[in-house]
Amino acid sequence: FEFVYNYLYLANLRANWDEVKRQAEKAPQPEARRYVLPLTIDKANTGKNLVTLPYTTATATLRSDETIWLEPEVIFSGPRHAFEFPQINYKKYCGKPYTYTYGLGLNHFVPDKLCKLNVKTKETWVWQEPDSYPSEPIFVSHPDALEEDDG
Repeated sequence: FEFVYNYLYLANLRANWDEVKRQAEKAPQPEARRYVLPLTIDKANTGKNLVTLPYTTATATLRSDETIWLEPEVIFSGPRHAFEFPQINYKKYCGKPYTYTYGLGLNHFVPDKLCKLNVKTKETWVWQEPDSYPSEPIFVSHPDALEEDDG
């Protein structure tokens, strides 16, 4: 954690860039995961997967001690390719099923791309330009949008 907190100081980035990259390669690989939490539980289903959604491999298994064991589905993972600060079209899809999320792509902890992720199919689109360093994405819907990702 010491590295994570200190590397972003501009002086450290300027003076020790090669060391920052070397240390970043040792950091754990981030993943975007989907957990599914069942809202209704039938105790007769002990030992069974309670997730019935057709588009996920995430599981929630009721144990005999009445706890639920969750196993996530990895929906985004790539070598040295993080997906941070996820955003959706909150105005129309907050609390509702959605398909697209947008995130800041990082390589060696440096934000250098914007990503769009289909959370159902895991398809990814990336915007990246040389010497461009975007910040956290914010979805702005087109005023006459008909589709979830029209913005």
